[in-house]
Amino acid sequence: MKTISLAFRNLSRQKKRTFLLAGAIAFGFFIVTLIDGVVAGGMRNFEEQFAFLFGGNIMIERENHTSENSTKEPIVSTGPEDAEKILASIKAAGIPYQYANKRTITSGTIIFEGRKNMTNIFGCDFQEEVFLKDKIQLVEGSWENAERRDSIIMSESTMKSMKIEVGDTILFQLNTYSGQANFGEFYVAAKSKDISLIGSIASYAHIDYVNELVELPEDDFNCVSVMLNNIEQQEMGAMLIENQIRTWNPQVASRIQAIAENPNSPGSAMYKQINESDWNGTCFVVSSLYDQAPVLKQIVSYTQLISFGILVVLFFIVMIGIANTYRMVLYERIREIGTMRALGMTRNDSGKVFAWEAALLSVLGALVGFIIAIIAMKILGIFTISDEVFQFFLSNQHITFILTPLSVILKLLVVVLLTLVAVSGSVRKASRINPAEALRTVK
Repeated sequence: MKTISLAFRNLSRQKKRTFLLAGAIAFGFFIVTLIDGVVAGGMRNFEEQFAFLFGGNIMIERENHTSENSTKEPIVSTGPEDAEKILASIKAAGIPYQYANKRTITSGTIIFEGRKNMTNIFGCDFQEEVFLKDKIQLVEGSWENAERRDSIIMSESTMKSMKIEVGDTILFQLNTYSGQANFGEFYVAAKSKDISLIGSIASYAHIDYVNELVELPEDDFNCVSVMLNNIEQQEMGAMLIENQIRTWNPQVASRIQAIAENPNSPGSAMYKQINESDWNGTCFVVSSLYDQAPVLKQIVSYTQLISFGILVVLFFIVMIGIANTYRMVLYERIREIGTMRALGMTRNDSGKVFAWEAALLSVLGALVGFIIAIIAMKILGIFTISDEVFQFFLSNQHITFILTPLSVILKLLVVVLLTLVAVSGSVRKASRINPAEALRTVK
């Protein structure tokens, strides 16, 4: 305790020097915390936009597969049967979720006045998926227009590129569930605002009409999308739901096997399992958002590494200043150290005073930097950013910030450790000072 109180006294005695050193640490911690918050918040927004595109962060896809060489009896089930069992499996998995909705997802080519464009159509139940009205911003048309069975809501950029207006009728070319080419007509009921590039490749229509075009029964589906309360639980949730479904239908692709075979694209590996299997009838693929778009997880990992690298570089620069400063501090206090050693202070204690000063200085600077970063985040979050380039990483045109306690604590420990490394030379010299020689030193 004596060494800590001495360290406090020394810091308060040289207020200007303490202010400058703590300020340098605070600035570094402020920059890194701000970057970390922006990156984590931006990536979370990006993930949520991608999840919204598919209606959730866990997808339970329903496939029909026939193996010519199989002697197994086909497992045949109807859409309503499977929907009820899937919902029960989701609940049995015990992962808290916001909603689970049936969808029929297909892709094809829009044809209008000789122009063509590829897009995805998400067949939804507009009455069940009430969140759509909150998430999809209409810039023209209305939800009342979308009550028509053949209506479609298209993105602003797609309509602009193809010169389509609300009220037009478009032709859509697609493949049926059995692989046959088909055509359908859609009435353009509304134009949706592109919140990102992801939103520009999505169109929304009534699931019963999409089912008719892909030749599925009216109450059928090919995907159940689940939106979890906690996006971090999606991989565990997908595994638990897969195990639950396997209790009533063994024809479920294995995520563990897929990740082992193709860690860069587990989603495609699961489809490959079904195609190469001897299963017959209804099969399932349960995948997380990261399985379908593994690049998202890689981006998150890379940005965290970059943020950590920035921290190390910044504090390497700060360390040089702290190390040089404490060499001068050691010279200034050499007679003081000699006096304390003559009065009974041990070698270790004289070195510990410098170490505690560095530790307290780093904690104080990091705390100030963290508080300033929080204030800056609140202020920056107020501003509206309309530039489309950044909409990928924004939430309703606003920057959001995410800081996890583990990340902050880890960075604080790094700062303290680097500061202690910076003063380690001075600590060793202070502990080796001979009292008699120190008292004879003339400054």
